[in-house]
Amino acid sequence: MSIADFVVGKMAAYVAGGMRAETAANFTRGELAAIYKGDHYSRDASGAMRVTPPPETLDIKAAMKKADAGIAEILDYCRGKATETRAPESAGQPPRPEKKKTGLEGLENYLERHTA
Repeated sequence: MSIADFVVGKMAAYVAGGMRAETAANFTRGELAAIYKGDHYSRDASGAMRVTPPPETLDIKAAMKKADAGIAEILDYCRGKATETRAPESAGQPPRPEKKKTGLEGLENYLERHTA
């Protein structure tokens, strides 16, 4: 699992649960920081509680910088502020209408455009 996968998964779960995207971003940042500090526990396959391993082998500063970049991009999509230059894989496709997407709809739009 990469940091990008972690961020998208957590943001999607929080927003699907009814959380605002900005609040979901704060929770995601907090959870990732706890993981990199060794202060986050999860259950392993046997059901025992273990320190959650980080999604990538990076120092905390680099990990948070990478997560913040992904979170900022997701928030832009949720707010309807995405630009074609930020989504080069959509080049050659007809431009999408500029409709503001918020909450779960915005996150779903982001996921559609960035997963295949």
